[in-house]
Amino acid sequence: MVRPYRGDLIEIQPISRYNTFRLTPEHPVLVVRREDVRVRRRPRNGWRPEVDTRRLLQTQPVYVPAGELQEGDFLVFPKIKPEGDPPPFTPEQLRLLGYYLAEGSAYVHKTLNQPVVAFSFGEHEVQAIEEVKRLIHQVTGKKPQVVRVPGKHAVTVSVYSRELMEFCLEHAGKGAANKQLSEAIMALPPEQVAPLLEAYFAGDGNRSPRRSGELRRIATASETLARQIQELLARQGIYASIQVRKGGPDSIRGRRIQRRDQFILTWTHGRRMGEVRDAGDYFLVPIKAIRRVPYEGFVFNLDVEDPNSYLVRGFAVHNCTAPIYTTDSLHSAVVEIIVKPGARVRYTTIQNWSTNVYNLVTKRAVVYRDAVMEWVDCNLGSKVTMKYPSVYLMEPGARGEILSIAFAGRGQHQDAGGKAIHAAPHTRSRIISKSISKDGGRTSYRGLVRVYPGAEGSTVSVNCDALILDEISRSDTYPYMEIEEDNVTIGHEATVSKISDEQLFYLMSRGIPQEEAAAMIVTGFVEPLVKELPMEYAVEMNRLIRLQMSGSVG
Repeated sequence: MVRPYRGDLIEIQPISRYNTFRLTPEHPVLVVRREDVRVRRRPRNGWRPEVDTRRLLQTQPVYVPAGELQEGDFLVFPKIKPEGDPPPFTPEQLRLLGYYLAEGSAYVHKTLNQPVVAFSFGEHEVQAIEEVKRLIHQVTGKKPQVVRVPGKHAVTVSVYSRELMEFCLEHAGKGAANKQLSEAIMALPPEQVAPLLEAYFAGDGNRSPRRSGELRRIATASETLARQIQELLARQGIYASIQVRKGGPDSIRGRRIQRRDQFILTWTHGRRMGEVRDAGDYFLVPIKAIRRVPYEGFVFNLDVEDPNSYLVRGFAVHNCTAPIYTTDSLHSAVVEIIVKPGARVRYTTIQNWSTNVYNLVTKRAVVYRDAVMEWVDCNLGSKVTMKYPSVYLMEPGARGEILSIAFAGRGQHQDAGGKAIHAAPHTRSRIISKSISKDGGRTSYRGLVRVYPGAEGSTVSVNCDALILDEISRSDTYPYMEIEEDNVTIGHEATVSKISDEQLFYLMSRGIPQEEAAAMIVTGFVEPLVKELPMEYAVEMNRLIRLQMSGSVG
């Protein structure tokens, strides 16, 4: 949910500066207050008040508004537990995938048109080279090729294997800055994912001895991968900080290059006690700094199921308890237009409300001799929309047109349509309604056509088209026609359809992903109405429809 905000944001910086996050002052954060677990002696050496570790680990965290937090309080960093049965990966596959994350690439050889998976090492990494050769043979049954490049002190280990290439691309992606682990890998239990992490560290990590233990680092150009590895390490009982090394112009042996940003995970292996405490199901991470940052703009809150909490940069926060978030909102607008003789008016609306809004709107227009009124109405978002633009055709020659688009997703009801009142002879009206429902959403057309006595020669056309995208969505039509004059022309058409498998197959056979293909079909369905919009409105409407199809709006 979204609302405008003007005031200070609370910026909370834990040990890992990268995991800094900002909240409004009233937003609850799950913490253990340092004041509740401190040792009852005066601080020493300029330190913050020391804590009793046993009491700290036994104390139940509580939600505290961000504006009341203090430096030194302990944030809760949960160890996310995978659910369901783990996918069937072998340890060899996972170790090879770990090396691929660090040193691998996958591509199709341009000359031979053969799929290739290649691993690049320094010539001194003898142990890693031998292990990758063995793993390739175990996973693919093929003997890898080894190419040495003395001038660069490098060794490349590669294999022609479509199965391995597809496996690596599916579960790790490609390109140093774009690699990321699949949902299947992230769903693995800690003991099963350990071989992948070990191999990834062997390929991309380094270690430095320290008095308190061994400092370990892993660097990657992929921000997503860095956050995933931080999460997987947490499940192994390791809290890793993330540091960002900004990229920029650089040179290697006289050759100018542009370095990408690097995301460096750091932790100390073998340390007995540090600032971060392992509390079993979560880590307790001290707040290093708190700042108030002036802000003016929109702020956001996620509405989730019980226990109404979610993670921000890995730390547990609760749904904001401000009344603006916890109650539904009402938008009740009235639009009234008078179209004088011979005039022409078009009123265009595109509305995309938050899903806690009841959108109840009255729109009416009074149209006089030879004048034209056009309503173009596009409705997305909201919890319930009830909107029926109306035209009152008061004098001969008056014309009215109502174009309506409604898109309903999960938990939404779009009840839209139009009203045309013919109170004079030789008047014309047209109502065109198109609706799309998905994920259990409901759309309704509700319209009224009334022709009063004496309004002879009136012409009425009503078209209602509904597109239902799944088996659990719904579309209804409630047309009302009250005709009190004989010499009139009335037409009503209604269709309900689904996206056909043939359409999807045709588009997907051209290399278009299924989600994008479905979005194209929906865009084509509403195109007759969207083309009536001004260019900038049409572009925005198509963008919103595509976002709705991906579940990102409303």
